[in-house]
Amino acid sequence: MEIEFIEDKENKIVFIVKNAPVALVNAIRRAMIAHVPTMAVDYINVYMNTSYLYDEVLAHRIGLIPLKADIDKYNFQNECSCGGEGCPNCQVSLRLNVEGPKVVYSGDFVSDSPDVKPVYDNIPVVELYEGQQLMIEAVARLGTGKEHAKWKPVSICAYKIIPEIVIKEDCSLCKSCVEACPRNVLEVKKDKVVVKNVLDCSMCMECVKVCEDNSISVEETDNYLFTVESISMPAKEVLIRAVNVLRKKAEEMNEILEHM
Repeated sequence: MEIEFIEDKENKIVFIVKNAPVALVNAIRRAMIAHVPTMAVDYINVYMNTSYLYDEVLAHRIGLIPLKADIDKYNFQNECSCGGEGCPNCQVSLRLNVEGPKVVYSGDFVSDSPDVKPVYDNIPVVELYEGQQLMIEAVARLGTGKEHAKWKPVSICAYKIIPEIVIKEDCSLCKSCVEACPRNVLEVKKDKVVVKNVLDCSMCMECVKVCEDNSISVEETDNYLFTVESISMPAKEVLIRAVNVLRKKAEEMNEILEHM
């Protein structure tokens, strides 16, 4: 298996996985979505809420605010020495005490730990009017997307097959395939139909349908185009952590098989 990066940004990566079985590619995708831990608000303690929103609605909104954190500093609550009761090693409190009139944003939360804070400061939570007050404590902990979507580290994580487009030498150059392609994958160059960018192909097969002399074919390959957009950590870090999770699971399976 080979990996070739096409785009490498802080919160977005696009890469090609070559010569890999689809089961492995899908396992990487699922690991990035469901098994890479992140920090998110698990519950809130409401001491004062005179806004127009119920406590449950506030809890839902606050829980979906993405948090950045150094997750290696914290334990899962079920693995912590406190036995899951909650301690500085497994949870962090973010406090909010504001009065209206004002719009409450994610940046108004004050964290007990400087390394745990909202990714964006401008996410609106609720609008308070004159005389309204909001005093809450939001408790964040580690979790994974398998438990709840708020712990997903990615907003987009998808792949598609990179096909092999073969154009035969006996092509009549009717240009029907070029005109039929909705993504302009094909073009005519030097009296010959050529592939302009195979990565844009969605395998809709429109070019094959309109070709009267069967001069073009679109075949599946073992190459895949991955697009990943992250939320609370660098996209490449999400990929690396997902691969490490799969490696650990494979090692555990090997140990089980050896003892059978």
